[in-house]
Order: sequence, then structure tokens, then C-alpha cells
Amino acid sequence: IECKTLLDNMKNLENGLEKYVPKDGIILEKTEFALNDNDTVFDVLQRVTKYKKIQMEYQGADLNQYGSVYIEGINHLYEFSCGELSGWMYKVNGWFPNYGSSSYELKDGDVMVWTFTCKGLGADVGGGIN
Repeated sequence: IECKTLLDNMKNLENGLEKYVPKDGIILEKTEFALNDNDTVFDVLQRVTKYKKIQMEYQGADLNQYGSVYIEGINHLYEFSCGELSGWMYKVNGWFPNYGSSSYELKDGDVMVWTFTCKGLGADVGGGIN
């Protein structure tokens, strides 16, 4: 879980949130977890943040139009905390899926990364809308 883009955008970060941005932008270093059958990206994120005591807030699938969980904030850093196009995105094996984290089922050996974007709906982290 990382927020390195914030390091170059601190001037745009909402006041008072600086204390939640680690000096190196890494909230959680690479960590291995065992997968349960049918685990999704969201399932693992939820387990990891609970186990590591990292704050995480989400909106449930039944509350939004996409039928998937939406991650609102991790480590007290929320959507729009650094501008109108900022928020959390995930990638698996270097790819940014175009569907929700509770819809992406992981396989053994997959590498997932949660990253905070500040610009262009992911343009600053290698994602974004083409």
C-alpha cells in the first residue's frame, strides 16, 4: 500500500493529513498472505489492513451503482484528499483492472498494489483512462 505520488503533491493535500503520509510514501511494505478460495483483491485488502491495524474505509457493493466495493480511504487518506481526481487505485501484476476490487479474484502468486493517485484518474501512477 503506497502513496508516493503525494510526496510531490503535498501542497495540494488537505491540511492536517500530512501526518498520514510516510516519508517514503510506503504505508505497508510488500507482504505475503495466504489466499483463501475465491479471495478477491478487496478480501485480501480488508484482511491485511485489519491485521496490520491500518485504517481503511469502504462503501459496500449494495450501496453503489457498480456492484463492487469502493475503497474510500486507507490510512486516513481519502478520495479527493489531494484534488478532485485523487483517490485509491489497485493493480494486479502491474495491470490496473477496469472493475472493482471485490470483483477481481486473485490467484496464487499474484502481486497486488494499492496506490494513491493525485492526477488524471491514475495518470501519475501508470493507470488512467485512455
